[in-house]
Amino acid sequence: MNTRRNTWSRRRFAAAGLLLAMLAACGAERPPPPSILVIVVDSLHAGHVSSHGYARPTTPNFDRFAADGVQFLRAFSQSSWTLPSTASLFTGLTQEQHALRTFDDRLPADVPTLAERLKSAGYRTRAVVQTPVLASRHGLSRGFERYQLFDHSLESVERALKLAREHWDEAADRPLFLYVHLAPPHMPYQPPAPFAARFGDEHPDVSGSVADCRRIHRAKLAPDAPQVRSLVARYDEHIAFADACIGRLLADFQRDARGRAAWIVWTSDHGEAFLQHGSQGHNATVYDEMLHVPLAFGALNTPLAPRRVNDVVSTLDVAPTVLALCGLPPLNDAGASLHSTLLRGAALPERTLFFSSRYKADAAVLHCAVRRGDFKLAQLGPDGPLELYDLRTDPEERSNLAAARGEFALELAELLARERGAARASEAHAAPQAADREQLAELGYGGD
Repeated sequence: MNTRRNTWSRRRFAAAGLLLAMLAACGAERPPPPSILVIVVDSLHAGHVSSHGYARPTTPNFDRFAADGVQFLRAFSQSSWTLPSTASLFTGLTQEQHALRTFDDRLPADVPTLAERLKSAGYRTRAVVQTPVLASRHGLSRGFERYQLFDHSLESVERALKLAREHWDEAADRPLFLYVHLAPPHMPYQPPAPFAARFGDEHPDVSGSVADCRRIHRAKLAPDAPQVRSLVARYDEHIAFADACIGRLLADFQRDARGRAAWIVWTSDHGEAFLQHGSQGHNATVYDEMLHVPLAFGALNTPLAPRRVNDVVSTLDVAPTVLALCGLPPLNDAGASLHSTLLRGAALPERTLFFSSRYKADAAVLHCAVRRGDFKLAQLGPDGPLELYDLRTDPEERSNLAAARGEFALELAELLARERGAARASEAHAAPQAADREQLAELGYGGD
């Protein structure tokens, strides 16, 4: 038996069972609300996660965590880059609904956030954020009593993790909501030893730098070109580094749980592309390599039967699920609570999901897609051709069925038009200054 894999489950069920028995015997009051930890590793495409079937051992810690919890194998971010997708994660709204679309935007004051709701319910709210993309000027710090921003350097990884541990260790009589956003594996793909060069496929012209990424993107190389294969290996090494960091953090949380109940969410803000559709990194396109993300829920000192879920879900579902687990009402009805699926394994109904992005020089142009069941319709820009894919038989989105299934494509196109027409106007009050733009450029923002 793999004792490491079963540590979470055994301790969780033993502690929870003892607690319930004591409550029943003593007629005690209802236990305090659970603490909530939301962990986001930036730019992690689910297709590069070992428990999703990837050949390389990139994510042993995530895989153990997911195996002891509930893993959603078909989870998708609402947008294909950090700022709008994180806003969607914490508001439960699409990009067009919350209006935080570009670096010039600020979250409207009347859009409530998960942190605000939990703070009003008595939670301590803390955020440890290692990316300049999520600067507080955009409004996502609202509701957090402490919102600490770190730069994206490797040195800051350890500083961010140290602060996260300090927040977890705080002695308080209130439950904790802790959001940890780690920069790796976002470009540059340059992890420290012993992760560097772990997966081979080295190329003399590829170090994993932002310059490498831009050069390969501009060259429009084939996905199997040697330079692209090398860049993928560097990305996978960076994933392994991020996975190890979060694994250590969760081990510390588990060791110092002190009997408190907690729900833990581990996910990513978006995926990462390697020329599958002509782009490297993440940007405005809405193909699945930029949207498919890992998502797993775990628990401390709370019963949770492990399972893998194949139903299609969205990161819009995280906020309503967390609130349901805390016994609180949802912020809105845009996302769906996964509460019953987590606790009872209830199947989710088929739904229609909307994806969108506006990015860089194309910020005024909406790129969007809609998914119903296994079918997905995409349109890049208002004048772009309709692209219809059957993801069951064509998961790489290669064979456009829009002409062959014209009536169905037009039906889905009407849904796209409806979403575009309901877009909320932006509140452009948060333009980055020169120093901010310099930091963003170091992460690859502001170029092609």
